[in-house]
Amino acid sequence: MTDRSDQYVEERGNLDEVARAVSETRAFIEARPAPDLTAAVMQRVSRISDAEPVRRPGVFATVMRFLWLPRQISIRPAYAVAAAGAVLALFVALENQTTTLPTIEAAPRLFVQFRLETDAMNVQLAGSFTNWEPTYQLHQMSPGVWTIAVPLPQGVHDYAFIVDGQRWVADPYAPRINDGFGGTNSRLTLLLPDTQRL
Repeated sequence: MTDRSDQYVEERGNLDEVARAVSETRAFIEARPAPDLTAAVMQRVSRISDAEPVRRPGVFATVMRFLWLPRQISIRPAYAVAAAGAVLALFVALENQTTTLPTIEAAPRLFVQFRLETDAMNVQLAGSFTNWEPTYQLHQMSPGVWTIAVPLPQGVHDYAFIVDGQRWVADPYAPRINDGFGGTNSRLTLLLPDTQRL
């Protein structure tokens, strides 16, 4: 038990020495006056301001600063009500004003039935009307008979079937043309009933 009490007395003495050193240091620092650097700083600032011309912000910077910096805006309630009424009246006036825009007639389209008889797991349709992307998926109507109806505008359309994602097959019931890559595509010409033929 005496060893512990001796240890406490020794630690207490160390703490008292540390506290005394802290208070002496604080008294020493507080007794010395802080250096006055005002004159040196001002002299340096005047040298810098004499050396560099004063740059005024441009119009864009001024406008951006005005719009970006937060500011307190005070407005009279009567002005706020008047502004809200003016905005509401403008919306009502625009709502009541009817403007007739010229109507653009969409190009008429005809539904074309594409059909292919083949043994396959998947058949798609690509053509000049899809940028040669296999956009349309044909449906199997009966074993080996694939079909789809696609709306097309009048004109000349080239197309081919993609069988099982690999083989490009021309339509056996349509005129064939050279595809430019050593193969053949099918060609379809659509004319509306009232189109005059040359």
